[in-house]
Amino acid sequence: TCTSEAGVLIDDLLIHRDGPMAVTGLAARHPVIPVLRRKPVNPVVEFNIATEGMENPLRLEAVEISLEGSTHAADIERVELLAGADHKVAATAGADRTRVVLLPDLALAPGDNRFLVSLALRDQAQMDGRIRAALVRAKVGGRVLTPAAESGSAPLLRVGEGLRLQGDDGSHSYRIPGLVRSKAGSLLAVYDIRYDHCGDLPARIDVGLSRSTDGGQTWEPMRIAMHCGTMGERYAKDGVGDPAILVDEKTGRIWIAALWSHGNRAWNGSGPGMKPSETGQFLLTYSDDDGKSWSPLRNITPQIKDPAWRLVFNGPGAGITMKDGTLVFPAQFRAADGRETKGKPFSTIISSKDRGESWSIGTGCRIDTTEAQVVETEPGTLMLNCRDNRGGSRTVMVTRDLGQTWSPHSTDRSSLPEPVCMASLLRWDHPQRGTFFVFSNPAATNGRHHMTLKFSKDLAATWPENWHVLYDERTGAGYSCLAPAGDEHVGVLYEGPCELYFLRVPLSEAFGD
Repeated sequence: TCTSEAGVLIDDLLIHRDGPMAVTGLAARHPVIPVLRRKPVNPVVEFNIATEGMENPLRLEAVEISLEGSTHAADIERVELLAGADHKVAATAGADRTRVVLLPDLALAPGDNRFLVSLALRDQAQMDGRIRAALVRAKVGGRVLTPAAESGSAPLLRVGEGLRLQGDDGSHSYRIPGLVRSKAGSLLAVYDIRYDHCGDLPARIDVGLSRSTDGGQTWEPMRIAMHCGTMGERYAKDGVGDPAILVDEKTGRIWIAALWSHGNRAWNGSGPGMKPSETGQFLLTYSDDDGKSWSPLRNITPQIKDPAWRLVFNGPGAGITMKDGTLVFPAQFRAADGRETKGKPFSTIISSKDRGESWSIGTGCRIDTTEAQVVETEPGTLMLNCRDNRGGSRTVMVTRDLGQTWSPHSTDRSSLPEPVCMASLLRWDHPQRGTFFVFSNPAATNGRHHMTLKFSKDLAATWPENWHVLYDERTGAGYSCLAPAGDEHVGVLYEGPCELYFLRVPLSEAFGD
């Protein structure tokens, strides 16, 4: 047992001394997160009131929040103060002016008292608006407190869309984003509808699709693009998921690839063989009406799978059309059991030179790589950017023969940190800005957080730090997918905790116009 002026420490338990409660500090943090339409809780300010003493507990009487600097403050429907670990609503106010006062009248506890300030947007909030919310002062026990100087200034936060939230259309969760812009200019988003829980296949999962004809400003109701029951009643309870989407730039046809698990035939339960009862199946569907309706499901497993492999399917996200018209999906396979491969995964590609009638598969680019994205850097040269189970950094490989042979890119395992997660890579041939590349992933090695865009103008050889754009610092599932959203915005569809969010990021912000 040890004693000190602060109290008595017994077995690591601090017992606070008696005495009148006093505030010892007010510290605030303003995280970089988007404020999302349709999502009722968007925590934009975190603050802590530290106290000591237990007698005559003080009360938090008022909190003043500034919305000055917001481009469209009228788009904010309400401001809420959330208290404690369970984020209980302690006070609510409308946002009819640039200064908002919340009146909680809440007793403080000895030690740390943590709070969040949350915003809720009107459904018609402008997607290209910006919101700034900052803690100005708090009133505790009749005393007005201001945050410590090191709390810093509040950032301008993006307005985004909660495209698929838990509970939407009766589904527990949504995951695995894919995104493209069609030849007609529509944004088409695909994803897993995970009806019963947030877990992977095998499960009751369909591939859903959301469509926007105005660059992501508004979205049509969800469609179901792939459902195993369309292949027969016996498959109605099977799952299909992990989608990737591709636009045939020559014809306008839109393809979706996904994995079908008949029973437990997904990542862990799939084995050698070719039948649905033995191994996961690689399915395709297509649309010739800009994503409004979808063809019957087609199984291309016999064309591309080695019977000894445990599994083959697409890399989720998006595929591409090469300059010569070849269609390419990123893909992955689990190799044969035994020997040097031991059932481990390899990233690769599948390709079609006849508009999707037949498909061929490449060789594995490197052992222990999985979910990948592909771009054409120069005519006939493909770059495959891969999730790597070793962690730390992305594997980046190059092929000039449609995946028959591979060589490391100059940025391989060096330039793009990752926490072992799916990522997105986009080539954009812009009519005014020229050709550039955009990359998105959790820019960390210790977890899926700090979702960041990175831009390159030298064929993805370098990713200058002054062209990095942090768009959400929170921890989430971390998958993302990119597509042009109009002429001057990059659209990013990405995962929160079992939900999907959409943002429009101006190119002018990335390149410092």
